[in-house]
Amino acid sequence: MALLYYIIQFVFHLLAAGGLWLLVKPLIERHLSQWGQKMDFRMNLRMSLFGKKVSMINKRMWLYRHLDDLLYFAKRYEPGISVMRFVTRSGMLFTGVFLSGLLTLRELPGHMSFNNPFLEGIVLNDGTAVQDAWRLPLFLAVLSASIPYLRMRYTYAQRKVRGSYDLLDVIKIATKFTHLSADSILSRTSDLLAGDNVLKTPLKLLGAAFANYSNERELNEEAGRFAGAIGTTFAVEFVSDLLYCEKEGTRYLKSSLMMLNRSMEQQRETILTVKASSRDAISLGLYGNLVVLVSSVGTFMYMLKPDVYFKLQFETTVGLTFMMVIIAGMFISFMISTILARPKLDYH
Repeated sequence: MALLYYIIQFVFHLLAAGGLWLLVKPLIERHLSQWGQKMDFRMNLRMSLFGKKVSMINKRMWLYRHLDDLLYFAKRYEPGISVMRFVTRSGMLFTGVFLSGLLTLRELPGHMSFNNPFLEGIVLNDGTAVQDAWRLPLFLAVLSASIPYLRMRYTYAQRKVRGSYDLLDVIKIATKFTHLSADSILSRTSDLLAGDNVLKTPLKLLGAAFANYSNERELNEEAGRFAGAIGTTFAVEFVSDLLYCEKEGTRYLKSSLMMLNRSMEQQRETILTVKASSRDAISLGLYGNLVVLVSSVGTFMYMLKPDVYFKLQFETTVGLTFMMVIIAGMFISFMISTILARPKLDYH
C-alpha cells in the first residue's frame, strides 16, 4: 500500500512539472523560433560562402543534421526551428521525470532495494537512509526522453515509404504545369496536394530553394536532400528533370514526367500483384508467431500446472534467457513482416 502511495505521489510530481512546462512553453518557443531561424541562416550562409571547407562543421553538427533529417517529413517542419523544439521538449521531459523521481525517492522512509521482480520485487528497508537516490530517476528520465526519439524514427520510416507512393501524385499534378518555371511548378503542385500527402511541406521547401538559390551548389544540395529523403530512383529522376528544366528550360519536361509517371504506375501495379500473392506469408509472419507462442505456453501450463510453469519460466536463468530470445525473435519477425507488407515504390 505504501508503494502505491509513492507511485501516486510520483504521478502528481509529473503533473506539476507538466503544468509548469505549459506555463513557460509559449515564452520559450517564441525565443526558440528566433534562435532556430538564426542558427539555420548562419549554417546556410557558411555553406554558401565556404562550400566544401565547411565539411568539418557539418561533422561537428552531425546530431543536429540527423534530427533535422528525421523531422523532414513532419507536417509542421521548419528548418532549424523543428530541431530546437524537439530538443527542448525532450530535455524538459528528461528534467521533469528526473526531478519527480528524485523528489519521490527522497521522501521514502528507508532504502529501496530491487530484486528479481518475479520473486521478491521491490523491498523497503526501514531505518536506512536513501543513498544514491539519483540512479533510478536518471534511468527513468533517460528511458522517458528516448521515447520521443524512437517514435520519431518509426514515424520517419513509415512516412519515407509513404512518400515514395505520394511522389506519384506529385508527378501527376506537376505534369499539368510544365509550361511554368520549376519553382512555380513545385509551388502550384504543393498547393494542390492533399493535406495528408507527406511531401506537401518538403515540396514547398524545394520550391523555395529553386526560387531563392544563390549558387548551383546550394540548389543541388536541397534537391539532393529531397531525393535522399524519399530514397527511390524515381525521386532522383524527378529531381534530375527539375534541375535540367532549371538550366535548359521546360521544353522536354512534360514528356519526361509523363514517362516517369508511366514507369511508376507500372511498378506500382507490379508491387500490388506481388503483395497480393504473398499476403498469406506476410500475415503469417505478423501474427503466426504470436499464435504459436500463446498455444505453446497454454500447452505447457496445462501439462506442468501454472505454478510450476511460472517458477521454471521466471525464476530460473534459463527460463528468463529463453523468454528474452523469444520476445526478440518475435519483434524482429514483426518488423520484417511490416516492411514487406508495404515496400517502397521503386525499381527494386
